[in-house]
Amino acid sequence: MKALQKKPEADLRLKYYKVLEASMAVALLLMIGVFYSFKTFESSVKLPERPNIIIESIEIPQTQQIQKPPPPARPSIPVEADDDEMLDDVTIEDTEVTMGPSDNLPPPPPPEEEEIYEFFAVSEKPVLLHKEKPIYPELARKAGIEGTVVVTVTIGKDGKVEDAKIYKSIPMLDEAALRAAKKCTFKPAKQRDKFVRVKMNIPFRFKLK
Repeated sequence: MKALQKKPEADLRLKYYKVLEASMAVALLLMIGVFYSFKTFESSVKLPERPNIIIESIEIPQTQQIQKPPPPARPSIPVEADDDEMLDDVTIEDTEVTMGPSDNLPPPPPPEEEEIYEFFAVSEKPVLLHKEKPIYPELARKAGIEGTVVVTVTIGKDGKVEDAKIYKSIPMLDEAALRAAKKCTFKPAKQRDKFVRVKMNIPFRFKLK
C-alpha cells in the first residue's frame, strides 16, 4: 500500500521537470528568433558628408638676415706722454686785445613788455576820473552825422592813456573820439595789490542839438 501511495508524487515531479525543460527550450528558441529578426538596424539620420580636404605645399624662400654695420669706434683718450720729445711744438702768436667800444657789437635786447590785462581780468578795475568831451567836427555837423564811436584805450600804471584805437568806427567822427580818449585819466587797475596795465573800451556819443 505504501508503494502505491508514493507513485503519483514521483510522476508529478517528473512531469514538472519535463515541463520546465520544455518551457526553457521554447523561451531560448524565441529569444534566438527575436535576435535574428532585428539583426539589421537602419537609421533615418544621415551623417554629414566628409569634406574633401586638399593639402597644398608652399615653398617658403629662406629669409635673408641683414647684417648690421659695426658700431663706430670709440674716440681714443689722450694719454700723457712720458717723453717730452713726443709732443708737438705749439707756438702761440701774440695777439692784441682792444677793450675799447666797437660798432660791430650787437644791440642790447629790448626790454620785456609787461602783460596788458583786460579790465575784467583784474582784481580791481580801472576807474574813469576824467572823460574828455570830444569836439564835434564841423564837416560832420554840417552833414548831420550822429552816432557813438567806441575807442579801445590802454591805461598805464599811472592812470594815463598810453594808446588808443578805434573799436567801433564812424569815419567822420573817429579822429575827434581818438583825441578825446587820449586826454582821459583813470585810477589805475590792480592785480594782487600791484598796479597793472589794462585795456578797456570808452564810448563817445556825438549828437546834434
